[in-house]
Amino acid sequence: MKEKKTLGCLIILMLILSTLIAGSPVSIRFIQLAGAGHVDTQYDNDTYLNVTVVSAPAVINSYDIQVASTGASRRNAMIDVNTEYMFVVNVTCPTTWQEIDYINITAWYDAGSESSTYNGTAGGNLNMFLQYQNTTGNAVYNMLWPDNEVTKGDLVETVYNESCHVVKLEFTPLNQVRSAVGNGGWDNTTNATNDAKSWNFKIEVTTSGGNSTWVKDEYGVYRYCEVSSSASVSASALPGHRASTSPGDFTITYKANTPYKLTVTTNATLNRVGGGDSISRAYINVSGGDITGYDSLSDGIAYILGSSGSYHAQETDDPQETINDVAYHCDIPYGTLSGTYSSKLYYTLSLDTT
Repeated sequence: MKEKKTLGCLIILMLILSTLIAGSPVSIRFIQLAGAGHVDTQYDNDTYLNVTVVSAPAVINSYDIQVASTGASRRNAMIDVNTEYMFVVNVTCPTTWQEIDYINITAWYDAGSESSTYNGTAGGNLNMFLQYQNTTGNAVYNMLWPDNEVTKGDLVETVYNESCHVVKLEFTPLNQVRSAVGNGGWDNTTNATNDAKSWNFKIEVTTSGGNSTWVKDEYGVYRYCEVSSSASVSASALPGHRASTSPGDFTITYKANTPYKLTVTTNATLNRVGGGDSISRAYINVSGGDITGYDSLSDGIAYILGSSGSYHAQETDDPQETINDVAYHCDIPYGTLSGTYSSKLYYTLSLDTT
C-alpha cells in the first residue's frame, strides 16, 4: 500500500512539471487551516500629528522722541544739545515678551538728501545707535555708537502685561552733534523721512523667531557754538625788534555743530598802560590754525579757521575741539616808549546758517 501512495505522488508531480513546461498557468491556493481564530483589532503607533506654532512679528503700537524731564514730544521738531531726551516705544509681542530680542534705534543726519541712508562712518556726530537688548532674560541698554558725542541715560521699562511693554531709552546729545534745521517746515507724516536737512531715525524690533518690525521718522537739532581762550598772552622786545609769543602759550577751545569760522581781531591800537604812547594793530600778525605763514591784523581781522569766503568743515567726533598753535608777533616801531602796551583780543566763532 505504501508503494502505491508513493507512485501516485510521483505521477502528480510529473503532471505539474509537464504543465509548467508547456507554459500553462498554475493556480496555487493557500487555504487557511481551521483553528487560526478571528483578527478583530490591530494597532499602528509609529506615526505622529505635528502642529507648528509660527512665531508672529512684534507690533509697534506707538513711538516718539520726547524731552526726558517733561515728556513733551519732539518728533518732527527741534531738539537742543546738552538736554536729555528719550525714545519711547510701546511694543506688543503676540505671545510673550521673552521673544523680543532687540529694539534697535539708529539715527543719522541725512545731509540734506533723502536718498542718503546711513552715513559712511559708524559713529561720529553724524550717527547714533541705541539698543535695548533682551537676549539673556535681563534687559540691558547699550549705546553702540558714537563714542563720546552722546551720553547714555537710563533705561525705563514699564510692563503692562506679559506681552506688552513700554521701553524708554534716554540720551543727551552733546555740543557738536550735527545741527539739522529742517527744510523750513516739518511734515508730520508718520513712518516717513521726507524732510531734508533733518535727523532721520529708525526703530526696529526683532524677535527670537527672526521677525522684524520697524518704523521711521525725523527730528531736528538746533545750531550751537561756544568759544573761549585759556589765557592772555605776552611778549617783549626792544624798539625796532619783533616781540613774539610761542605756539602753545594758550589754548582756544571751541564747540560747533555745523560748519564754522573762527576769527580774531583787536582794537585799533595797543595803548601804553599809564598813557603817553600806542602801537597800531597794523604791526600785529597772527599765525596758526588754517593760516599759512602770518596774517596781519592791519585790516582788523584774521581768519584762524575758515576764510572770508568759506567755512571750516564740520567736525566728526568729540564734544569739543581745541587749537594750541596760535601765536602772535608785534614789530615794535623805533622810538616807542618803554612800558606795557595792551589791547583786548576778540575771538569770534560763527556758524554757517545757509
